[in-house]
Amino acid sequence: MDSVPNYNKNQIFSYGILLLSGLYFAFISAYSINQADLGFQLSAVGRLKTGQIIYKDYDFIRPFFGVIFWDYLLKVIPLQFDYLILISRILVIIESFVICSVIQKLIFDKKDLQTTVFLVLCFLHTFPIMPWHTIDGIFFAVLALLFYKEKWYLSSLLFIAFASLTKQSFAIFGLGASVIILFDLFKKFVITKKDLYLFIPSFLFLIAVLFQYRIIENFNLFIEQVLQPASPSYVYEGCIAPYFSFEKKFHTILYILSLALIYFININRKVFEIALVVVLPVFIIYPFFNDGQFKGTYVLYVILFILFLKYERQNKFIFLLLFLGWCSSISWGYNTPVFFILILLYKFIEKQDRFFLLLWGIVLTVFSIYRGKYPYHSESLTSKHVFIKNAPAVSGLLVSEKEYSYILEAQQIHKTHKDVIFLPASPLLDIINASFLNRASWEMDVEYPSWKSDLQKLKTNTIAVDNNLLHYYKEGFFVSSMTLEMMKQKKAIKKTKYFTILR
Repeated sequence: MDSVPNYNKNQIFSYGILLLSGLYFAFISAYSINQADLGFQLSAVGRLKTGQIIYKDYDFIRPFFGVIFWDYLLKVIPLQFDYLILISRILVIIESFVICSVIQKLIFDKKDLQTTVFLVLCFLHTFPIMPWHTIDGIFFAVLALLFYKEKWYLSSLLFIAFASLTKQSFAIFGLGASVIILFDLFKKFVITKKDLYLFIPSFLFLIAVLFQYRIIENFNLFIEQVLQPASPSYVYEGCIAPYFSFEKKFHTILYILSLALIYFININRKVFEIALVVVLPVFIIYPFFNDGQFKGTYVLYVILFILFLKYERQNKFIFLLLFLGWCSSISWGYNTPVFFILILLYKFIEKQDRFFLLLWGIVLTVFSIYRGKYPYHSESLTSKHVFIKNAPAVSGLLVSEKEYSYILEAQQIHKTHKDVIFLPASPLLDIINASFLNRASWEMDVEYPSWKSDLQKLKTNTIAVDNNLLHYYKEGFFVSSMTLEMMKQKKAIKKTKYFTILR
């Protein structure tokens, strides 16, 4: 007679949280939309699907590989396929699982599914689920580190190149990591068959991409749009200052002294582990008391660096991931290392495994409530929501009635005015309407270097200006001169609930 498995309470609880985590991933795949960011990467892919050539026919101020990666992922899916956004979100979650599984292989002792799922929750945190160049860069970078660990040096260097070709800041990681890999390669020059089996087809794929997407042919445009010089003040204020300086010099000095004390004072590691067990839930709960915003991210990241330097100096992959996290945070928007911070925090406390299920339950619960209360540029679950049906690109999504009526109104405007351009930043509507009339779906100046030429070319087009978004783009870093100038040249012919139509 077969014996009946004897499940303890922890196993039952673990399977229960695993099931709830699966439901959570299904929920965030379908829940909410935002007009400004959700369609950004996919609008660039959509332009490729309509036959436009990157850099030549439309502006793109980032390297090309992330867009081409997604073009291949969605190759068999038509541009206006009803479930385009839903499928792309599912692919982002799968991409995140790959990232976290690789990180697990790089630095964690535990290799079980439960830990992988927990790490994915931490990696995605409260980030809106959508294709994004930062996630793509991390994806290729961690694969490069895995190949480096396997001593597949050529493949590692190539995938570092892939990562660097998704976003400029990853080139910093690529440069640093390449030096380390090349040093190991030339110290003992050995190329394995497995390395060649991966490197050769991957390299041929890159060469094919350069010709297929006419990158070489338009290389001067690529350089012109992508290699925009950063000012020294931006490099300091955006990349370094957030981690090491406060408004008051006294606080900065106190902070640096505290870091020195943490490093030099002889304290048992378990003290810091227990402290960070407490810090993790406090860190993720605090946004509920701060209008949905995390606080202390940069300080915590530096503290983790100091702690790893103190207790795990020999583990170079931890420091390569810390370096990667810093590079991923160099950005005009969402300039934070939060993709990595919870994963690295958990790595430090991994041996305190008696708290794992508790932390997993807290993380799942907090992020579930957070996404319902603070959806990115969207309405909370307290408002009435509907599932979209029979709509290009956005079918199957759970959105508020307000957001649904916004899309319906935009579709009606496009039906009436085929030459309409939605301003100042509506890439999702470009996808829904399969209409890419100007050279950028993000019409702010920093994303749209050719706006002046488009201003002349499109002077007879109808425009529909979002009544609520315009004030974000009137001035400052994200100013949309294209929108402001076209509004000066045209007259309002109709004002609807969400748009002002000008011709």
